[in-house]
Formats: sequence, C-alpha cells, structure tokens
Amino acid sequence: MRIAFCLFEYSPYSGLSLDFRRILQESLERGHDAHVFVSAWHGEQLEGVPFTLLPAWRFAPNHTKNKQFHDKLKSELNGNRFDIVVGFNKMPGLDVYYGADICYVRRTEQHPAILKLGRRYKRRKSFEAAVFGLESKTLILSLSEPQKNEYQEHYFTPNERFHLLPPTLDARFSPIADRAGEREKLRQELDIPVKDLLLMFIGSGFATKGLDRVIDALASLSQDLQKRTSLIVVGDDDEKQYRKQAERLKISTQVRFLGGRSRTDIPKLLAAGDLMVHPAYGDNTATVLLEAIAAGLPVIATDVCGYASHIKAAGAGTVLDSPFEQDTLNTRLTTMLTSPDRARWSANGQRYGKNPALYQMPSKAVDAIEHLRSGPQSPISTATRNKNIRNVYLREDLSAFDFDELMAIGKSEPGGQYMVHLERDKLVDEGRRTVSFSHQGRRYYLKIHDGVGWKEIGKNLTSLRLPVLGAENEWKGVHHLRRQTLLQNLGLDTLEIAGYGTRKRRLAKVLNDPARRQSLIVTDEIPEAKSLEDLCREWDWERSPPKTAQEIRFKRWLIEQLAQTARILHNSGANHRDFYLSHFLLHWNEKKGRASPENCRIFLIDLHRMRIHKPKLSAWIRAAAHGLLKRQRPRTPQSKTPSRWKMRDVSGLHYSSRSLGLTQRDRLRFIRLYSQTNLRETLDRDRPFWERVERRANRLYAAERRRSPDSGLAPPRALHSAGTQP
Repeated sequence: MRIAFCLFEYSPYSGLSLDFRRILQESLERGHDAHVFVSAWHGEQLEGVPFTLLPAWRFAPNHTKNKQFHDKLKSELNGNRFDIVVGFNKMPGLDVYYGADICYVRRTEQHPAILKLGRRYKRRKSFEAAVFGLESKTLILSLSEPQKNEYQEHYFTPNERFHLLPPTLDARFSPIADRAGEREKLRQELDIPVKDLLLMFIGSGFATKGLDRVIDALASLSQDLQKRTSLIVVGDDDEKQYRKQAERLKISTQVRFLGGRSRTDIPKLLAAGDLMVHPAYGDNTATVLLEAIAAGLPVIATDVCGYASHIKAAGAGTVLDSPFEQDTLNTRLTTMLTSPDRARWSANGQRYGKNPALYQMPSKAVDAIEHLRSGPQSPISTATRNKNIRNVYLREDLSAFDFDELMAIGKSEPGGQYMVHLERDKLVDEGRRTVSFSHQGRRYYLKIHDGVGWKEIGKNLTSLRLPVLGAENEWKGVHHLRRQTLLQNLGLDTLEIAGYGTRKRRLAKVLNDPARRQSLIVTDEIPEAKSLEDLCREWDWERSPPKTAQEIRFKRWLIEQLAQTARILHNSGANHRDFYLSHFLLHWNEKKGRASPENCRIFLIDLHRMRIHKPKLSAWIRAAAHGLLKRQRPRTPQSKTPSRWKMRDVSGLHYSSRSLGLTQRDRLRFIRLYSQTNLRETLDRDRPFWERVERRANRLYAAERRRSPDSGLAPPRALHSAGTQP
C-alpha cells in the first residue's frame, strides 16, 4: 500500500513523534510504500523514506501554522495517489487518525464564552470535528478509554470508528539491569552526593505536565529532607519561568535542568532516579509513566493521565485523585520519599513491565491500517435525513432505527411489536415519558422529551430552579460520571447509553424554541436490579438490623459505595439534585448466594437533573492574578461544587436512608469516608455543614409526613454526636 504519514512537526523529544516513527518503521518492515509529510523536522531523518517538507510561516500562531500545513498538504495529496492517509494531528481528509491528543472542546468547555469567539478556538474545533464528527469516516486509533469517552460526549462518534490500541512501550529501550551503577554515574555527573534522593520529571511541555506543581512540592519538604533531595528535569521546553520559580522558593540549587535527551538516555535516567513525579494538568497517555514502572522507578501521578491506571494495576506508586490538591501532593511526596515500601513498588513495577502485551502498539496500529484498506467498511448509521435533527448517537445494535422511529416508540401504547411497557408518564405535565422496549432479544429503557412547554419553564424559573429542557443533561451526566470512574479506576457503575438524539424547534422559523425542543436517550436495561429504597423496605433493616458478620460487612460496603459516589460527584464539580436511595439500583446475582460485595453492583441512575458546574468569573480572575504574580501562564481553575449543592445531595441521601437501619456509628463512618479525613478533624472543621444537612433532612421528613400522615416513617437520626467515636 502507498501510505501518506502526516505530522505537523517532528521532534526527537516528543512522545507523539516517537510513536509516529515506530508506526512508520513497522509499516516499512511490512513492505508498504510510505511517504512522510511534515511542516518541520528536528533531528535525524529516516533513510530511504520519501520526505516532503511543507513549511508554515515561522511567526504565525500554532492554529495558523496548522492550517497552512493542511492547505499545502491537500495540494500534495491531490497530485499523488495514496491508498491511505494517516494523520498524527487532527485535520480534515484523514483515513486514519492516531489519537494522541486530548479532546480540545472538552478541555475548553470550562472557559468563558468570549474566548470561544476567537479564530483559534473555531479553527481548532473545526479540525477536530473533521475527524470525530458524524459526517467523518475517519478510523480513530484511540489510546485510552477515557479519551474515547470524551470525544463521544462531544461529537457522538460511533463505537465502530474507534480502535483501542495497547500501551506504547518500546521494547528497544529495555530497563537498565545495573541500576546501582547508573545511579552512581548520574550523581557523579551532576556532582550530587550518592545517598541523595533524585526526583525525576521527564517530558516536554512543562506547563501541561505540571512542573510548577513539582517545584512547589519540593519546596514544601522538611528542611532536612529537602537538603538531600534534588529534582532532575528532562525535556525540550522553555525553562525560564521555572528557574525563576525555584529561585523565588529558594531551592534553585536543588533543581537541575538537563534539556532534551535522546530516547536512548531515558532508561539510564530512569534507573538513576528514586521517584518519578508527574502531576500533569492533562496527559492523554503519559507513556513515561509506563516506562518508569517497567524500569522499577516508583511513580506519583495525577489521575488525568491516560496510563495512570497502570500505576494502580502494577502496585508501583500513588495516583492523586481529582480534583488536584497541592497539599495532597506535598504530603504524598514526603510519605513516598521516606517510605520503606519503595523497594516493593520498584519490584512490582519491574514484574509488571515484563508483560509482552505492553509492547505491541506499532504492530496493532499497522494491523488496523491494513484492515481498513482490505476489510469491509462499517456503515455509519448515524446520518439523519432531517436537518433539524442533530447530535445523534446510535449504537450498532440500534442502527436500524432513526430519531423519529424512537420518538414514536416512546409515545406508543403498551405492547405491540417492541413489547413496550410504560414506566413513567409525565408527558402532559413535564413533557417527559419513560418506557421500556425490546429489540432483537434485548431490553432497553427509552426516555423521551417532547417539549416541556413555556408553562413548565416559567414554573421552574419562578421557583429559582433551572428547567430540564431535554436529555442533554443525562447524556453529559453519564459521560461525566463514567469519566471519573475510569480515571480513578473505581467500581462505580452508571447507565450504559445505547442511543441519544435531539431536535431543535424554531420560533417564527428563526429563533430556537426551548419549550418545543425534542430529545431522547436510550439506555440498556439493568437486569435483576432493584432500587436500594425498595430492597431496604423488603429487608426491613429498621426492625431487623443486620446481625451476622456477612450482613454487617455487606451493610458497611453499601455505606462505602454511597459515600464514594457522593465524594466522586462533588469532587468533580457536579451534583445529582435527586440524590435519594431510590436512584441507586442494586444488581444482585442471587444465584451466587446471599447479597455480598462480591456478587453485587450499584448503579446510579436518573441523571437528567444532574448539574455540572463551571468555574466562576472570580475564579478566573484569581487564576489570572496568580499567573501574573508568579510570572506564569494562567491555569484553568478547577470546577468546584458549591457547598449548598453538596448539602442538598447529602441531605437527600440522609433523609431517604431512614429505613436502612443505620446506627450512629454507620453515619459517622459515612462522614469519614465522604470527607476522606480524620473523623474528629472533620466534625470540628465541617460541623456547620453537617448541621445544615441534618436540618434539611428533617424538613424533607416533615414535608413527607404532611403529605402522608400515616406513612409511619421514622425521622432521620442525628448525624453527629460530640461524644461518639467511629
């Protein structure tokens, strides 16, 4: 095959360029006719490979350079016939895209709207949409499941267009056997005492990979530990602002910048280090984490790195959960540098690195390219005939339907061809209806929104509530929650989306009419699942509390799952708004015996009112001021869930758990797990918060008693007591 390999800029210090070179070499070894197109090439060129340089104007911004390169590339491709065009950057006209970059729209969705009016945003978004949009047929070589989740949330890209690749370790750069020798050699080269500790930071793009965080963490060490700890920075980037940061913190002698190093030097550097520190703001894969693990170098990294899950899988270090807290990094760094477990983490990593599956990326990538050329093309069934219907996602098993057919099923009477069963009907009051239906032996839940009407919108606004106008909240909520569980490698489950779509209506044929907007969402049925509220009523734990060790263990597991779910939601800048036990489903495989953590799974459902918060303007102003003071580029502030929304969620859970038979000790356990700090410290620091939770839970209870005086409900018990220990 004649294959065109397209890359904006090649650098020997770039992980993307390394992957580009390895896939190119694999294709050459298989006898393919490869041709390289780049706008700039730094370093040694490959021998015997046709090479075309398409330079862009040197002083243009990056988005302009990329457009200039693409314009020239189009002319070159039109004049030469290639079987496959493979791109390593997002651009129109690709047959295959190697997905090393994070989703640009996802990364900028928290930015102020005014920034999205500029040419930079529009151009980069258009290039991204040309690869991932519904009109595209590009095959996407994806490097991680969280990455796929992000793109599907924003572009509704069908599953069949993604091909997940294994990790990207290079077998040619195997770990150094003589680690002690390399350790001594590097310390002699840098004039560092042999017994001193070395922190390794490796990677170009210091800003993205969190070098400022590492320098702050080094400065936070105790004086004795700091004196015998040095930071080695390896990468091709501007060092100026980070040198100034180190000088300002009076640790400039502890920070050594080695510049860009060749790939052959990296195993030696990894062998000489004591700890890899990679607290990135965002990194699609972070291959250097896997390289460090395989080399026996313990790692501390943020969970936003695509390969952070391998740290946990290998037992080779620590992963910092989102949202990032500098104090947490400071504490963990001290702990890991002084921990006797470093030898165990090192041995675990070396053992994990011997897995041959970690070294197969280039061959799998070329396999996918060859299959695209020789195999049948999968039909993309998400195209729609109505220009007002947009943002349609239909999984392969629902490809026989279109938007209108699914809306018709949602409005149909029970029974019929699809065995429709009405679950909830609020079509008249709120424009929403939920049904279950069957297709090809599978059951689905379908929720349709057929226009809420201006009356419902007005009622919500006068009550100071945001109206739910369609299924978009649930679509974004499911992806948000799934992304958090993937990043943190947790066992939390939520809905599995099989279909989604929306149709806008026009007011006077010009303006968007939110009151008449139609949308739908289809999810897989969760078989043999019941809500926790119903199960607790059946088990009657209020009158017959758990007594056996297995029952008590299961109850504690439930508390842990509920606390973990609340913590993940709130730490990620979101809240549920209907956070009751009735919206937790327990899937219990009764064939495997009594309910236990091993045969049960918990699903959080009904996310249609979920709210994902954006940073406030004041947070942006503080970030800009902080950047000016530190002479650094301002960072995007992290999303935070306001305290009042956290309180509403937790109080709803507290109120609905009245029949769970919880003891005071159980409630204190929930508080400790939710707060992730010492219980006494939490109750001292956050006592006003938990008092507000208790007051609102009591108000909810009183309101329900007024509606149903004979319900026999027990009031929520006090959440805390000064004299009670966990």
